[in-house]
This record gives sequence, structure tokens and C-alpha cells, in this order.
Amino acid sequence: MKVLAYYKNQTKHILVLDACEEEVALEDFFQEIAGVYTNLEIMFIESLILPVRIIEALVKLMEQYRQNTFKIYTTTEFLSHYLFELRIPNVQLHRASQMSPEKDAEDLIEFPEEKLRDLLMGIYQIYGYDFRNYQLENLKRTISQTMARQSMPDFDRFKKKILQDHEFFRCLFLNLSVNVTSFFRHPELFKVLREEVFPYLNSFPHLRIWSVGAASGEEAYSLAILLDELNMLEKSIIYATDFNSLVLQKAQNGLYALPLLRQAVENHQKSGESKQLEEYFHINPYYAQIRPFIKKKVVFFHHNLTSDTAFNEFHLIICKNVLIYFNSQLQESVVNLFKQSLHRNGFLVLGRSENLFYRQDFIKYKLGFNIFKFLNSSLE
Repeated sequence: MKVLAYYKNQTKHILVLDACEEEVALEDFFQEIAGVYTNLEIMFIESLILPVRIIEALVKLMEQYRQNTFKIYTTTEFLSHYLFELRIPNVQLHRASQMSPEKDAEDLIEFPEEKLRDLLMGIYQIYGYDFRNYQLENLKRTISQTMARQSMPDFDRFKKKILQDHEFFRCLFLNLSVNVTSFFRHPELFKVLREEVFPYLNSFPHLRIWSVGAASGEEAYSLAILLDELNMLEKSIIYATDFNSLVLQKAQNGLYALPLLRQAVENHQKSGESKQLEEYFHINPYYAQIRPFIKKKVVFFHHNLTSDTAFNEFHLIICKNVLIYFNSQLQESVVNLFKQSLHRNGFLVLGRSENLFYRQDFIKYKLGFNIFKFLNSSLE
């Protein structure tokens, strides 16, 4: 991270260049914002996410200055949207160059499947992300919508732009990464985990849980909250993984919009809660922050199901609504990865639309739920 500052017309301008990451020294930024100025403007150039320390500093500056004397500018849609979620006003520049996954194109642009496969191969060779075994229809729809929003109906031109422009690819990558999650989503499943699965697992002296496709962290933190309510958190560790490093950074921040928390309270109650959900957050007028004793039990890191191997032995693996985006070959490969990663008689939880047909090494644990118990016959 590089910080530049200058004065003009009674205004101090601070430019934050490149990515802001928790690991790098942030002291230059804090030194520049120290003191009191007539007007203060901060511009984050090409930053996609901010660490908690900077977000907390922005909140203090909002409280220190009036709205017309303190302004925040961003150049990426990802960061702008993230700050708005946390009720931090900002002005996004260069809006026309951004790709937004939220607006659907009415008319999809058609292109041959063979051209799509060529694009996926190029993305893999240049950027290292392997979408070749994803469901082609889902990929085709997302790419077609992106082309329409960019007014770029020529597939060859679009492909060239993707493979030559890293920033352009990064925006497409964010669209291709499915990050739909929420606290205690599908509360009836959490109720079964609370009442049947975790009591069984409580017989183990230590618990290791893998939350696959963790996205922005709500599922992993929900599991940690549930374990705390069952007095099992101290002996547990939750590994939360995703192949999208940006959403993992959001998850590590542990900051969430207040409306999301209000929506989560009802789901938490339906899951059979024993404590108030608000007890697990520090809540201010802008956002809710996961409390440290919950946060420290969740480890977030990058893992790609299409290329990475097993990395631990788990008593419970939760992988909801991920397999549906893979073709049958990749689904088989991922299930075998889970087999390698599961403790004897461990549990695997899949999404509502996913199943394990004709698998003799798993049995359905609970009718009506895609909860499977692993039967490792090789250890009998």
C-alpha cells in the first residue's frame, strides 16, 4: 500500500494506492489522517477491500467531521458496495467501467459452446482459475449477461479483453463467484445439527469442521455461535475456505450490515437458539462486528476444490450449493476429496438440491435433509 497526500483549496487530499491488506504496514495512512483539517478527502484507488483498522478509522472521521467536510472516494464497485453495506457513504468514480452482477440483461447474447471452452482454457492458462468443469449453461448465462452490460456483443472482442486486461477479468471473476450466504440460512438444518449431529460429535475430545465455499463467512460464524451455545466451542476449530480471496477478506473482517443481522435473528430463533444472537456481536450505528472469542475459532484461507488437495481430517464437512455448479466429473472428484478429508463416521452436509446417489460409502443420516454419515469400510 502506498499513501500520497497534498493540500489544495483548504482541503487535505489523501490518495491510497493499490490494495490495503491487514498484513502490510498502515502507519502512513494513520499518520496522514491525524490532526484536524478544514476539509478532508480520501480516495481509495484500486482497493477492493479494507482491513478493519481502516474501516474503524473512517467511522471515527465521519463522527469527527460533518458530511460536507469529509468525503470518501472509491474507484472499484466492490469496495464502494462494501462500504455502503456498512453505512459508510462514498462516491464511486468510473462507474461506467464496472461490471455489476445485480442487473440482469433481458436478452442474452448467444455464442458457440466451443468458443466458451476456449475462453475457459485461456482463463485457466493465464490466471490459474479452472472453470472448465463447471456447468456450462450457468457459465454461459453469466458471461452473456456480462457482455450485454458492457455493450460488447462480439465474443472474440470480449475474450481478448478478458485475457489481456487483468482488471476486466477480475470483475468477471467476481460475477462468476457465487457468494450467496446468510446467518443461520435454512434454520431447520441448523436445528438438526444442534439437536442430533453435534451431540453425537460431542463425544470426541476435539472437533474439526470444514465450511466449504465459505464466501463472506456467515455460515462459518453461525456454526461457531451454535457450538458456543452447546458449550462445545472451546474444543472446536472451524476451517472456512473459498477460492475467492476477496470475499474471504470480508469474512476475516467480520463486519456485517445491520439489516442482515436483523434478518438473521428470526432464523437463529428457528434453529433452537439458547442465547440472543446480538450477544455475539459488537453493534454500533454503522455495522455489527463478530466478537473476538467467536472470530478466533474460525480460520479462513484460500482453497480451490478444482485443484487443491485434502489438508486435514474433519468430523463435519458442510458444502452447501457448491456441487450444483460442477459437472458430474468434477462432482465425483470433489466427493472423493471429501472422503479423504472425513474422519471415520464423520458427517457430510450438502445443499437441498444436491445428493449422493449410488454411493455405498455414505448413508443418509436424516430423512428430509442432505446430511450423510461417512462409512469408511477400509477402517473396519
